[in-house]
Amino acid sequence: MLRHLRTRWPVFSGIIILIVGIFVGERWGLYYSLPHFDKLMHFLGGAAVAWFALSLFQDELVHWTGWKQLVVLTAMACLVGVLWEFAEYFANFTRYTHPAFYHWYHGGDLTDTLGDIAADIVGGVVFALWALRKERG
Repeated sequence: MLRHLRTRWPVFSGIIILIVGIFVGERWGLYYSLPHFDKLMHFLGGAAVAWFALSLFQDELVHWTGWKQLVVLTAMACLVGVLWEFAEYFANFTRYTHPAFYHWYHGGDLTDTLGDIAADIVGGVVFALWALRKERG
């Protein structure tokens, strides 16, 4: 029960980021009108994933050094970012078979993909460093 309560806010935050990133961003053309909106969404997503990982594995992580905690939280953000990019890649194949789905969810080229993964990692690192500093301070 306690774990369920700890994970509620990171999951809620992640859902909000997904709604804003996918539906609001596409509906109002934020990906085209705001420079780096895509990278901001990936940065926030990486931070939300690291927050979720921290809340999910907190009991285990407290026994590890700060360096190991940083690596685990960053790795979780990176893993989810890579899985997201694979999903975007496969969504590109739905352009003609499911155009409505493709409209809301599709990926870019290699440069965009690598930039997105980098933003996920940086979001995870920034959150992890903030959380570790808060824990020790």
